[in-house]
This record gives sequence, structure tokens and C-alpha cells, in this order.
Amino acid sequence: MERPKSITKVEFCAKLEHLKKILKENNFRAIYLCSEGALRWLTGMRHQVIDINPNAPTTVQALVTTEPELSITFFSDPWEAFRVHDVIAGGIWKKTTIPVTYAETEVDLQNPAILTPNNPNYYDLERAIVSPLAEGLIGNQWEKLTWLIAESRQALLEVASTLQVGMTGWQLRTIVYETFHRRHLELNLVMLGLSGMQKHTHPVIEDDSRIEDGSIVKLVIGARYFDMFHSASQLVKIGQEPTERELLVHEALQVATLDYAALFRAGALESDLYAALGPIFKRVAQTYDLPGFAESAYLHHAGGPLSPLGNRDFVISQDGVRKIYPYAQFSVNPVDALEYLKFELQGVALPDASPLICDEFSWCTDHNLFVTRQFNQDSLHLPTIITNGVTLHA
Repeated sequence: MERPKSITKVEFCAKLEHLKKILKENNFRAIYLCSEGALRWLTGMRHQVIDINPNAPTTVQALVTTEPELSITFFSDPWEAFRVHDVIAGGIWKKTTIPVTYAETEVDLQNPAILTPNNPNYYDLERAIVSPLAEGLIGNQWEKLTWLIAESRQALLEVASTLQVGMTGWQLRTIVYETFHRRHLELNLVMLGLSGMQKHTHPVIEDDSRIEDGSIVKLVIGARYFDMFHSASQLVKIGQEPTERELLVHEALQVATLDYAALFRAGALESDLYAALGPIFKRVAQTYDLPGFAESAYLHHAGGPLSPLGNRDFVISQDGVRKIYPYAQFSVNPVDALEYLKFELQGVALPDASPLICDEFSWCTDHNLFVTRQFNQDSLHLPTIITNGVTLHA
């Protein structure tokens, strides 16, 4: 598949229509967008000089006004002005009649008609605007997402094929960045669980940590293509096949994760999702006769929605009151309490149906690289534990 455009006219207009709808429903006439994620969503361009948290404020801001007429005004720190003028001159809005300008002054953040970070509901409404796929499961955003997921998974498998006993953490990190950048993918997150880090749910790479024979390496990434993210994990057994015990525990983890992911429907309440984890893992522990597996439910965080605003818009919490929006993406990645394996999948919450789970191996016919599980009458190809040095075949 050819690399999708960063943004199209149809996508841009669909995003603005959705933005107008949310603002009108909440009695605002404009919104002040000031995070890197929101700016990428709006423009299809990068704005940070360095890659920081996508939801962190950046040096470029945009005021999108919907009434009395649609317009966009950019603001920036003074030293960014020349670059922002070039952004305005080359933006997708040039294919529309929407006026786009640059302002030397600052936005009136106290204006009640403008939704700004000073408003206590700002971040929830920003998420309501930016998080959902503006055209649902069609259009350029969907093409970007599906292309990104396929390319990112292939990159992970390519990295896995290079792992060798004795390789250091710094060597592996270098390979990861080179492999993803060669495919035109940015990395917002890289976690590498090497030997001795098996119990680390969020392993922080050490330069001189090494890969040892018989260990399981965790490759965990947040890959980024303009406003789209892929949150993914790959387990790699070094020098030998995974044991029957490891495969059984990982299968139980897959089944529990799919049962949990099935609950990510539009309108689902955060606290209800959190509460469901315990019973799901308890049931799967009994089914697979795995004493202690039920404790996996809350060993890691409970996942959550992801969007242009970051690898997670928020992490599902026990007493949370936030809801899942229609056509919002989500990712869940539990860790088991027996072997400390990890499994991760990504999906999209649908308006009136069970969620769509992204098939990350739709491009692949090599059955050694994935396992097949049933989900809502569909056969899904899911990541499994593979062995280093595996030869990749599409």
C-alpha cells in the first residue's frame, strides 16, 4: 500500500464539521488549540522542534472560529513566525475558501465564547473533537491508521529478526529507531525489556543491559504517522522456542484481553471498564486452570483510548467518569502475573456495535508470526511469542 497523504481536503473538512458540531453543542464559537497532537490533527503537519508528549503545549497555536463564519488564526512564539507563515502558505486549507491568517497579538483566554485551557471542560471537549476518526472507518485517517499499523508491525518483526545473544540495549535501541525511521515512522515511545527486566511492566532501557540466551525480550513501541498512533508489543524468545507453559499463559492473556476489549463500546464508562477486568481474568484463570492468573487483571494499567493526543488520551481508572467516544481508538495491554508476559491490541469503538479490533497481520501469510483467535464471528490474527532470527515472509 502506498504511503497515505498526511491530510486531504475531504479529511480536513470532515474534521472541521465535527469540531463545529461539538462547539455548537457546548455553546462555544471558537476553540484554542495549543498541543502538538491537536495541531497535527488540524494541519497534517509537524510543529514541535523536538518530539515531546503529543498533548503537551507546543510553540504554535491555532484559534479555530466557527461563528459567525469559519476561520483559522495561527499564533506562535516570535521566533517561530517565519516557519508558521510558510505553514499557512502551504496548508491544506488552500484547497478551500476558509480564511487562514497569522496574528501578532495573543488570544483573549478570558473570552467566554472561546474554549480555552482555562475552562475546566477543555480537555474533555478537546478529546471529543480530536479523538474520534472524523470519517469513521473510511477516508484518509482510516487509511493512515491501517497503513501505519501494518508498517509498524512489520518493523517490529524486522527488529525481532535481528536480535542476538550478547546484543546491548543501546545496540537494540539503535536498530529500532533506524528500522522505523526507514519506513517513515516516528517513535513516540520505545520500551525494551531485556534480560533481568521480565517483571518490569514499563522497562527503561539501560545502555549496557544485554540479551541472554533463553530470555524473552519485550519490544514495546508507540509508532506515529502524523496524527495517527500505533501502540504495540512484540515478545521474542531468544535462542529457543517458547515453552508450552509460556504459550499457555500467553494464550490465556490473549483471551482475557479480547474479552476486555469487547467492552470498549461507544458510551462505555471508565469505571465500569475498570471493574470488569477482575471478573474477566478470574474467569479465564479458571478456564485455563492457572492459579494466580487472576491477579494479572490489575498488575498493569487498564489501557484506554488513544488518538492524535497521544499513546493514551487517559488511562482507565477505578473511579473515572470519562466515556469512550464513537470512532475513538483504544489500546489495552495487560501483563500476566505468572510469567510476566505482555499482550497488546488496538481497536476502534463503534457507534452501535462491538468494537473493531485491528488485524495487524492482514498483510501476512506466515502462520509462524501470529495466532488466530475468534472475535465476534471474525478470525483475528494476533501477535504471539516468536523466536529471534525468524525469516519474514509477507
